[in-house]
Amino acid sequence: MTGSVLFAGAYDEGPGYPRTTSLRQGLQAAGIPVRECRAAGLGIDKKRALRQPWRWPGLWLAQRQQRVWLAQQVGAAVAAERPQCVVVPYPGHLCVRTVREAVPADVPVVLDLFLSAYDTVVEDRQLARPGSLAAHWLQRLDTRACAASNLVLLDTPANAAYVAALTGLPGERFTWLPVHDPAAPALASPYPVAIGGRLQVLFFGTGVPLHGLRTLLAAAAQVPAVDLTLVGGTAADRELARGVLGGRLRLEPTFVERARLQELLAQSQLVAGVFGSSGKAQRVVPFKLVHALAAGRPVLTAATPAVQGWLAGCGALFDVPAGDVPALASALRELAAAPAVLAAAAAAARPTYERHFGTAALARRWQQLLARLAAKPAEAAA
Repeated sequence: MTGSVLFAGAYDEGPGYPRTTSLRQGLQAAGIPVRECRAAGLGIDKKRALRQPWRWPGLWLAQRQQRVWLAQQVGAAVAAERPQCVVVPYPGHLCVRTVREAVPADVPVVLDLFLSAYDTVVEDRQLARPGSLAAHWLQRLDTRACAASNLVLLDTPANAAYVAALTGLPGERFTWLPVHDPAAPALASPYPVAIGGRLQVLFFGTGVPLHGLRTLLAAAAQVPAVDLTLVGGTAADRELARGVLGGRLRLEPTFVERARLQELLAQSQLVAGVFGSSGKAQRVVPFKLVHALAAGRPVLTAATPAVQGWLAGCGALFDVPAGDVPALASALRELAAAPAVLAAAAAAARPTYERHFGTAALARRWQQLLARLAAKPAEAAA
């Protein structure tokens, strides 16, 4: 298979946004050159937009000039060198139709949807009510974006099935590409020896509902042997953590650079995953879990279908029922008393990462997807 892949859109890059870098690394590892047309100004302030989804139609209308520029650049890039496909990285909701209209109908357009706007705003963060005008518009936004694509990528098979059902589009249009750690260290960090029978647990995340941070705090408060390092969380979460853990809490900033996160991972004996019980929590493999495995650290997380589907029996994972404080406290207590069990799980962590989420695994998946596109000539999207 020969030929480049063209990235086009207004995608996220830089610290805190690993997905596009992962897409690029996987293709390059598969020997596929990547060219890029990235527009400035087509992206949105997602934190603000998630709180005010009714502003999205206005944002779309205000960005006409940038879309015209993007269409011209994409058309010229495709005319100069015909790609195997055009990939619209996340977030691509507001520009994928522009990309589709700028390329010949027989050039496939692949949308890395990654996150459903409806799922994020309505079901996970509950910022708009189901059945509301905002919810209707967000569902339509997802549907129109996916309909403009020949292939839509999500992070797990469960998420792919969810978005297919949400949009009502044919299931074969949707597939998965796993999450990946583009800044993974070359080798796992040496596992730290337990001191004084204490268990060093690391949590990092924004505190969105799927993380279930308050479930973790309630459980850790019941296990005196647990010391928790907390990166992120909401202001209310951080205040609660101070109150229930006292001197057993090491409070880091709400966001740390990747180098600092790597230091914290190296110092930890166990990484806390997600413990929320939302629908989204059941369908995702969180980035934090992948970061932990890449660093050679075992993970304690909720027993969700997505996580168990990928990692059941891997030896690096401990799981408990979602949202179950007593079960989580019991697991923490048992692990604090079993350093040899934790060390064995740590030894299995990096091989688990490489098998499921490493760059070579991502390259193999890209090769499968590109072969699928080549075998079925692109049809005009709806």
